[in-house]
Amino acid sequence: MLEFGIFAFVTSITPGPNNSMLMASGIRFGRKASLPHFFGIWLGFNFLFFLGGNLLTFVPDVVLDNFKYIGYAVITFIAYKVATTKTSDKEISENEKPFTFFQAALFQWVNPKGVVMAVSGLTAFDISHLQANLIYLIVGGPCVITWLFLGENLQKFLMQNKKIERVVYIILGMSMIASLLLA
Repeated sequence: MLEFGIFAFVTSITPGPNNSMLMASGIRFGRKASLPHFFGIWLGFNFLFFLGGNLLTFVPDVVLDNFKYIGYAVITFIAYKVATTKTSDKEISENEKPFTFFQAALFQWVNPKGVVMAVSGLTAFDISHLQANLIYLIVGGPCVITWLFLGENLQKFLMQNKKIERVVYIILGMSMIASLLLA
């Protein structure tokens, strides 16, 4: 069980699409407005892990191989949007909002890192599905919200340093693309 806890910690705390988007949301919108995004990631991934982790092991590889390309396209589009986010000197438009709970929860189903975490976590460790899900529920939340707090804490500094803010958004977008190489 300890080995799975380490696996859950490492996969939850490391950069990936969820963490990059949540940090960007924290920078752009702050913690309060980004909390539904956080809860969508946290609970959405646990739902994916609980239900999809077992179901996806029965899906033929050819389907998963094609499904991952949809995830790649979605993540590439979101990475582009993150990398080209307007700096804070311009006010946030009415159309610009953080992910909602449901958007973030549904995103888990096309997030290649999340799908790989769910399938590999259930197949590589000798642990009951219920125990594994409980560990992800306990470990994942604090790991993911760390990225939101980091983004929020960077918010004031980046508002005063537009060039650095631009670089941070580009790095976050690029880290999302880089995570695809690991999936």
